[in-house]
Amino acid sequence: MKIEAVPAEKAARAGRRPGSEALQRRLAVAFAGALVVVTTLSLTVFETARRALASSRLVAHAHEVLQVMNGVEGALVTAQSAVRGFVITGDEVYLRDRDSAVSSLESRVQRLRDLTAGNDSQRRRWQALRDRLDERVALLDRLVVIRQTEGAGAARRFLRSVYPPPPPATSGRIRAVTGEMVREEELQLAGRMREEELASTFAVASGIVLAALFALMFTLGYLAIRRQVAQAFRLNAALLSRTEEAEAANRELEGFSYSVSHDLRSPLRAIDGFSRMLTEDYGERLDDEGRRRLAVVRESSQRMGRLIDDLLEFSRLGKKPLACSAIDMTALAGEVYRELRTADPEGSPAFDLAPLPKGWGDAAMLRQVLANLLSNALKYVRKDRAPHIEVRGWAEGDRNVYCVKDDGVGFDMAYYHKLFGVFQRLHSAEFPGTGVGLAIVQRIVTRHGGKVWAESKPDEGSSFYFSLPKAAMNGFADPPAARGGRK
Repeated sequence: MKIEAVPAEKAARAGRRPGSEALQRRLAVAFAGALVVVTTLSLTVFETARRALASSRLVAHAHEVLQVMNGVEGALVTAQSAVRGFVITGDEVYLRDRDSAVSSLESRVQRLRDLTAGNDSQRRRWQALRDRLDERVALLDRLVVIRQTEGAGAARRFLRSVYPPPPPATSGRIRAVTGEMVREEELQLAGRMREEELASTFAVASGIVLAALFALMFTLGYLAIRRQVAQAFRLNAALLSRTEEAEAANRELEGFSYSVSHDLRSPLRAIDGFSRMLTEDYGERLDDEGRRRLAVVRESSQRMGRLIDDLLEFSRLGKKPLACSAIDMTALAGEVYRELRTADPEGSPAFDLAPLPKGWGDAAMLRQVLANLLSNALKYVRKDRAPHIEVRGWAEGDRNVYCVKDDGVGFDMAYYHKLFGVFQRLHSAEFPGTGVGLAIVQRIVTRHGGKVWAESKPDEGSSFYFSLPKAAMNGFADPPAARGGRK
């Protein structure tokens, strides 16, 4: 019977659907495209609004120029009428009106100069207008002086000599200049008003498009969120179902472990016991082949017992809680090696233990990791040389790395994928073992959040590495030799 527990992580992966990832990619592309369009339209609307504001200012400027020009003409007409009234009546009141009109004319001409400063053609027309107006004001002043000194008749004669019928040439020249300036401003005003109208129309259309895009993006986002929520509910339901299946499988696995530990151990003990009794009680009646076969039966039953023990130990590692603390890995490695040498004192391997970085984890479990790795180093030795074992460690970023290196028989990296499997062995029965030790190492290190890997070449030895995350060790500092990198 084969029972496999389904981890929650595996169940979560199984619950994923390719369609979900494709939908997410499509949504991401769609939103990115919409964002580009919205950004482009927003910049366009901003530029359009800026241009519309500039056009509005130009329109207001053109209106002001026309208004000032009308004021210039009105002030000139008022000044001329006031002088004519003084010439006819001699009343000084008309002179005050003339002075007020000339002052207003001067201020309006100066304002017109400021308004046309940025337009070369209008600037030239303004200068011509300035000359004509100065000439007209000078004539009006001279007419007033003649009226005051020579009388009304002389003033009228001078007026007729200056302004004979038809209309005076000076007035025609002034009207020609002002007419040109007015036409120029009216043309600019019409163009600016068209630009302002187009800009306003585009801004309104862009605003409508932006609103529609925002509404579309909101709708798509709402629908996508609804779909994702529904899919999340489905995935959670599937995950819950798979979690329940995993719990049921784990319970069945626990029952299987209990059956193995009790139901299979008893027959094995009986086989081993009866084989031993047969050897002791009837060994003299058996020939050498019979005694050899009984020895094989005993050895096989004992090996089966060790396999059961290793299997139970492997299954218990996944459920046993971690009791983490700071660990002196150097002292732990030395202690484990001495225990192994005490249990099997044969041979004289060279053991080189460098200062190791401090560890953080379950001391009992990490002791088992070192025991399995060092046991393998002592086990897979070459017959033609005395074994040499090295234990090194160093820090790499947020992890500490430990290495157990030997110069034994090694293995072919082509079979690396089998190395950490349960009951997977890369060597013949010449070397004892059940094929569970490295699987136990991997499970313990993985539970601590680390990794296990190996490097080897046949007949050149092996190097087994495992890493452990660093953690706060309450001032448990590393020795200086353990702070460097890999050597």
